[in-house]
Amino acid sequence: MSWSFEHATPYPFTVPYGEISCGYHPKFGREVYFAPKGFTDESYIGTPLNKAATSSLKSGDMRSNVPYSVKDNFDLSTAISTGLGLCNQYQNLLDKRI
Repeated sequence: MSWSFEHATPYPFTVPYGEISCGYHPKFGREVYFAPKGFTDESYIGTPLNKAATSSLKSGDMRSNVPYSVKDNFDLSTAISTGLGLCNQYQNLLDKRI
């Protein structure tokens, strides 16, 4: 519901609710994932949205274990930039604590 208020691009996921998250891999950089609602705890691996996330999973011989959640032929640039923004906000909070 908040996607349409916060973003001008169409909603790119096949499920109505979920979370965009980020991570960091020393070799590949900042990773961005999407996980549908109900599949967001640490026992699940979200759908990788950027190259860093895909490379990180491949290097660990892992794969997403959530229901497929990206619509075919959709531009993910807004979702990726949202995830990277989350990474930046979190890093800024960590930097202020140091």
